[in-house]
Amino acid sequence: MTSNQFMNPVENTRHAVVIGGSVGGMAVAQVLLRHFGRVTLVERDRLPDSPQPRKGVPQGRQPHALMLRGLHALEQLFPGFRQDLIDGGAVVANMGADLAFNAFGRWRRGPYNSALSGLCASRPLIEFTLFRRLANHPRLSVLQAHEAIGLLADVAGKRATGVRLRDRGAPGAEEIHIEADFVVDASGRESKAPEWLKTLGYAPPAETVVTADPGYSNRYYEAAPGQAWKMMYIMPAAPDKRRGALIMPMEGGLWQVCMIGMDGEHPPVDETGFMDYARSLSSPRVYEAIANAKAVSDPIGFRKGENRLRHYESMPRHLESFVAFGDAVYALNPVYGQGMSVAAAGALELDACLRGQRAWRGTGSLDGLAARFQKKLLGVLMPAWMMATGEDRRWAGRSASAETNPMVRLLQKYMTRVLSVQADDNIVAEGFFYVQQMLRSPFSLLHPRILFRVLRARAGAPSAAKAPTSPVTPIPA
Repeated sequence: MTSNQFMNPVENTRHAVVIGGSVGGMAVAQVLLRHFGRVTLVERDRLPDSPQPRKGVPQGRQPHALMLRGLHALEQLFPGFRQDLIDGGAVVANMGADLAFNAFGRWRRGPYNSALSGLCASRPLIEFTLFRRLANHPRLSVLQAHEAIGLLADVAGKRATGVRLRDRGAPGAEEIHIEADFVVDASGRESKAPEWLKTLGYAPPAETVVTADPGYSNRYYEAAPGQAWKMMYIMPAAPDKRRGALIMPMEGGLWQVCMIGMDGEHPPVDETGFMDYARSLSSPRVYEAIANAKAVSDPIGFRKGENRLRHYESMPRHLESFVAFGDAVYALNPVYGQGMSVAAAGALELDACLRGQRAWRGTGSLDGLAARFQKKLLGVLMPAWMMATGEDRRWAGRSASAETNPMVRLLQKYMTRVLSVQADDNIVAEGFFYVQQMLRSPFSLLHPRILFRVLRARAGAPSAAKAPTSPVTPIPA
């Protein structure tokens, strides 16, 4: 029995269009298949038939973390997704036992068995695994190598009625119009939706931008055997530790090795410069790990790492039957690895809004959904936005985006203490990892169980607390 047999006749004839075949776009397409009789996914690239980087994802070769909240959300949408990734070569990594973590120049005291284990895989594998799940769905059409160039609207200009497309493989061809009852823009950082809305007479959303002027340079290596860790992370730390690095395993027995630079400290993309940068880090461990490992690619850089929020939730009026989603709304500094996970969680929120719409408005009506969803999406985003911009504003002391809220500055200082103390206290480390994996609010670090341990520890000195038995008991929600 297919899911559309549970729809009423009106829903079974409705058509939805998703612009963009990213992780977020595919998650949204899966949600819409629960509520619409037909779904069309429009993608400007030709999607590969194996896990390969593609031109439309310029950051696709950089390491991508799928936080546990995102992994759980995608598992809800695509049951068996986690096992599919493992079957494709994804590496299971325990946050306490398998991560060598250096914050503020100090390595964690030693491994412990965390309650949290995630998966390490390349973005191409994650996208390919999702696309393989979607591609054969009988009610999904995938229109590849087509680019959205505008929206269609009713005569009154109050409701989206479809999308205008251009065939990228046929220069000069007439534009194509696809009619739809609902349109989702998941086209990414370079979304043109504000311009499309302006053309239809809508004020484009205001924007907030916070940047630490980051840069990245990534290179693939054959994983060297005999390491006591699976992942290694040297975290850049304001105000003066501008350089960091990440080693993350991926399918095929490879390492993704990423040099990180903040506050304009952009890593080189030539081989000599890449190795010199690794040698210059605050600890020699990354350089020692890759010095004798076999490189299998040249370094590749990425520079677009600003945090940008388009305030669709605050627009005075919304085009009905149209919503913006994912990086088209928010773009986060990739160093924090939150983007895919926020998108997956946002897709579940859209599912909830569509179910609520049916109960509130009845079958067939989408009135009010756009305004309500954009506000709900902001609520999903805010914890990640607070963490990313709170950290990046530390680097912005000389700019207009510097943090001026005294309460936020106090929380920044507290987070510095948390990161220092976690090096020696596994309970504090576990609390931090729950937040970092987006399973708990950042305010959970103010739980008395954490707060007491952070405040009593001498900053930068080993904790006298005995290491807890493994696994560490999770902090209550």
